Amino acid sequence: MTANSPNPGWNDPLWPFQGAGRYVQAGGARWHLVQLGSGPPVLLLHGSASSAHQWAGVAALLQSRFSLVIPDLPGHGYSSSLPPGASGLDGMAAALGALLETEGIRPLLSVGHSAGACIAVRASSRGWVVPRALVGLAPALGSRSTYLPRLMDRPMTALTRSGLLARGAARLVRHLPMAEQLLESTGSRVSPEVQARYRALLSDPERMAGVLSLFADWDPHGIALEAARLGVPVTFLAGENDRWVPPELLRSQVADALAAHPPGRAWLELRFLPSRGHLLPEEDPGAVAEAIVRQSERVDSLTQPPGPGPA
Repeated sequence: MTANSPNPGWNDPLWPFQGAGRYVQAGGARWHLVQLGSGPPVLLLHGSASSAHQWAGVAALLQSRFSLVIPDLPGHGYSSSLPPGASGLDGMAAALGALLETEGIRPLLSVGHSAGACIAVRASSRGWVVPRALVGLAPALGSRSTYLPRLMDRPMTALTRSGLLARGAARLVRHLPMAEQLLESTGSRVSPEVQARYRALLSDPERMAGVLSLFADWDPHGIALEAARLGVPVTFLAGENDRWVPPELLRSQVADALAAHPPGRAWLELRFLPSRGHLLPEEDPGAVAEAIVRQSERVDSLTQPPGPGPA
């Protein structure tokens, strides 16, 4: 799999959305974009080290109700990378805004998983994407130091940008059960088919380089506060067994964000699914689809005109 594949995903039996992908040049990247279904547009953003494939189960449940907009983030799946140093939150969010502007898409909802949830919030807080509501699944809240110890910051950043780490890591994934071990470490249980997709992604040096580039520039500091300030409904949904973004971290981040606002001014809620881990779209697509439908109905109720007064 490479970003230059002429027919993205069409002939690869591992990949869903056969024949639905196309390329769009926008925001400094060549995006691979999947669009399915009909109805109000809903943007689905995958997490780091993943691709549009992450939404296969969710899309099957929602494409009769919504027009689903599913891009591979830059450096992931079949999309090309952004220029060096532009793969952080602002760079990704700005490029996403350029993609939607190029395509003339204004989503009803923005939905993101993990890093994708943070990108969705940042794009909305900067006005690059203007949804009516958001759903964040296992959002990777916190700060850069949450995920990378300070002493490791500079050497890891230099190593990821050199390309050496990507090639070495991809080689290990090809020859060792590293992809399976990583998936197990999320606290989620996924099918052998999903495991095979991640193994294919992470054993490709080009895709691994995209993942590491995002990591090198990543800092989600302030995302919970931005979500609380958006002035639109935001739901964070997470798994109680998530080992990558622990529930106590999410509770603390959301509580601090809500405490910074007067009562009733922040439309931010946090809910948990018992016995679920980090990979919610693949582990429980039914619960994710239900959360998206619930959020769309919440938007509808906010825009309905008031009923008749008493006779």
